[in-house]
Amino acid sequence: MPSPREVLLGAVSDCLSRIRTADGYQTNAGAGVTLEPAPALEGDAAFIAVVWASQARPTEPAVSRTHRLTTVRIVAHVPARLHVAREVIDQITGDIERAMADQAYRYPQGYSVPQYQSAEPIVGASTDRWVGVGLTYISNIPIQ
Repeated sequence: MPSPREVLLGAVSDCLSRIRTADGYQTNAGAGVTLEPAPALEGDAAFIAVVWASQARPTEPAVSRTHRLTTVRIVAHVPARLHVAREVIDQITGDIERAMADQAYRYPQGYSVPQYQSAEPIVGASTDRWVGVGLTYISNIPIQ
């Protein structure tokens, strides 16, 4: 039986796997969704890593004894040349935010739908030919 963290990460992964240009998104990063914190991918393929970053006591008193406030980190890495880096960061950030929206049905009863907290760009050296973004979401999940 998967842990509550695994269930949450799996549901987030399902949301992000929908990111395809054929489905109206701006990138195809959904083809490379992984739950590995440091994926080893060949070449310069785009990927989105979904990992849990921390757990804490919930701020909502009603669930403080039954749930944990879980922070999920979504890290996207997308090929981009320097002259379009800013545009690509905006595209992948928008794709992730859109893929995470209106997906309550993916989360089992007792799990709160992840709420957006923050985002920040991740930029390699000018010769690396990639850009990224890290987004943080929080969710209350049951204690196992």
